Amino acid sequence: MSPRLVLPAGTPEALHDADLGELELVGRGCRLRDYSPRRIRNIKPFPVKGEVIAYASPDSTYAVTKRLMDAAKKSIRIGIYDFTADYVKELLLGAMQRGVKVTLMLDIDNKAEQALADELAKFGAEAVPAPSCASQHNSKYFRSSHEKFVVIDDEWVLVQSGNYSKASIPFNEKDGGDPANFRKGNRDTGVAIRSKELAAFFTKVLRKDINLELGGGGAEALAARPRSLGDVALVEAVPRLIPSKLFPSKRLKPGAGLKVTPILTPDNYMDEIPPFLASAKKSILIEQQYIHSFDEAIDALLSAIGVAMGKNPGLDVRIILGKIFDGDKGIEKESRNLANIRRKFGLKLGANIRYINTKRFAHCHNKLIVVDRKTALVSSQNWSNAAVLENREAGLLMPFPKIARYYADIFESDWETAVRTLPKKAGPQTVALESLAAENVMEVSLGDYVRL
Repeated sequence: MSPRLVLPAGTPEALHDADLGELELVGRGCRLRDYSPRRIRNIKPFPVKGEVIAYASPDSTYAVTKRLMDAAKKSIRIGIYDFTADYVKELLLGAMQRGVKVTLMLDIDNKAEQALADELAKFGAEAVPAPSCASQHNSKYFRSSHEKFVVIDDEWVLVQSGNYSKASIPFNEKDGGDPANFRKGNRDTGVAIRSKELAAFFTKVLRKDINLELGGGGAEALAARPRSLGDVALVEAVPRLIPSKLFPSKRLKPGAGLKVTPILTPDNYMDEIPPFLASAKKSILIEQQYIHSFDEAIDALLSAIGVAMGKNPGLDVRIILGKIFDGDKGIEKESRNLANIRRKFGLKLGANIRYINTKRFAHCHNKLIVVDRKTALVSSQNWSNAAVLENREAGLLMPFPKIARYYADIFESDWETAVRTLPKKAGPQTVALESLAAENVMEVSLGDYVRL
């Protein structure tokens, strides 16, 4: 079943037939201020000696997040695009009651997020809107502040593909999920690393971005906005099945010599990731929400895969994508996209490209790359020009075979059940809430689906 907009009474009739992909939370076509003088330069690999925890949604993200936030003693600093999960907000309120200082930079684009930021601020959090097109101040440096990272006690760093939405961080308190009471959601991945040096780096990134907003006049959380499409309730059918295999988090101790590289947009993604892809000798495994193959920067990324394929004719290249929106128009557009990828790079639907099984997942919101089962990128960057060139995005490139194999195992499980063909026809995308049984729908966030 396609995502369905639950439109409240009084919604203009024109919206009742609108395709999901045509809706925006906040316009992202604003004129950007020049970020280049503020670019974070000379980003170097950081040696990591502390513990590493690999995790995934819907299986284990919440359990890891709760465990680390509940253990916080001094500070929790968050930079995130979408924050609507009330149970994560409760973790932060509980931390503040223990005296933990909370800092939140949020790309606020609807009243629900505004209310959440205001509530945290009321109880003492530093809550600042992001310096993106959503800002109401003279601080529009990024199309979207689409990163998802957390720094805890100046010691732990969590970097992930998933937002704090109910689909991307489902309320599975048991690490790996309880099959009998499993909360379904998106496929996402994340990593937590214990490193004071890495924590200091991401704290610096967050503080620099907060200062961009404060310098533009955004000294407080934004004033309440008029009703926007971001305030429209969005529900969809709960997937009928749980994932074919559940993945608890995995705790790993790195050996000597592990160095982890932060991967940021706009700063160094396009410097680091094309050569990373071109270096593949045996395999490239990718989970992405979508691939805009006609975008110049994405063509460069695919061309890097082509370089690796040219050097290694037997290279295993496989890609899992998210579900398709925009009705029949979306299917037609994706057909052209697939034809372009096949013509230019020889990657074929079924053999090289499949779509997440929506009987088991709400969506593939992941942005994962695993090369040769030795090195993994966990990040927030979708494959679009905006995501790799103009948004604020964050990831970690980890040449750590044990963690790469964890994510490769997730990929293989998803690949086995993934869909090998495009649907011939899309179903309707709007419905009245009363026509759906409440126990058969799940709340999702439009922020998990818009193309950024």
